[in-house]
Amino acid sequence: MFSRSTPAPAPRAKPARGATPGLSFIAAEAVVSGNLATEGQVHVDGRVDGDVKCGQLIQGAAGMIAGSIHAEDARLAGTVEGTVCARTLIVEASAKILGDVAYETISIEAGAQIEGRLARRAALGLEDDAPRLGAPVSFSPARKADDAPDQPRLTIPDPAAGPAG
Repeated sequence: MFSRSTPAPAPRAKPARGATPGLSFIAAEAVVSGNLATEGQVHVDGRVDGDVKCGQLIQGAAGMIAGSIHAEDARLAGTVEGTVCARTLIVEASAKILGDVAYETISIEAGAQIEGRLARRAALGLEDDAPRLGAPVSFSPARKADDAPDQPRLTIPDPAAGPAG
């Protein structure tokens, strides 16, 4: 009448088709060597040595991406060495981009650094799945400003720093 049988384990839930993709997090101490692709959101606080293709990219101030970025939405706060192609792009004050940038909508905070060309995606004739900007751009990995040769640089001054003198 009373049995001590254990209940059968519940089946694992599978994500439904069309469900919102999850979040992938690259921690500050992590280094990813290779390309990263997902339809979901990626948060990078560590280093990625390869291309990143995702639905939404959030890069922390300590994050480093040495490769091209192709995202629907991107918020960049760290260093990028490669081309960036995003429908909506927010470049924070701490960001440094060493490469060309293609966008539909862009916001650049004061203090951000971009060493490359800026162009609207429509002007470049870019398709959603073909993020190309002329000739490829390559840079040496994470060089310090003191090590870099004198080159023209687009720097947006930070109004909070006061008048330049």
